[in-house]
Amino acid sequence: MKTVTKKILRAVALGAVAAARTAGNRAARRMVAAADAALVEAGRAAAQRQRTRAMKTALKVAGKAAMIAGTAAATVAAVRAMHARKVAT
Repeated sequence: MKTVTKKILRAVALGAVAAARTAGNRAARRMVAAADAALVEAGRAAAQRQRTRAMKTALKVAGKAAMIAGTAAATVAAVRAMHARKVAT
């Protein structure tokens, strides 16, 4: 009687271990899928930040170029006005 009970208990325990292993494997697969999704999302966010940074840099360069062109135009206009005043006097 004892050996039968031990065999039954052993079979039940092995079945429980197998079920736990299967559940653990499923959970591990779900965690890997979730981690992959998080990495993909982080990659998308990083790409968006890079695009935003590139656009901001381009706008800064364009702004500096416009400022330099505006300063040059104002300087030319001031020099011409100064020469016109000298010629007029």
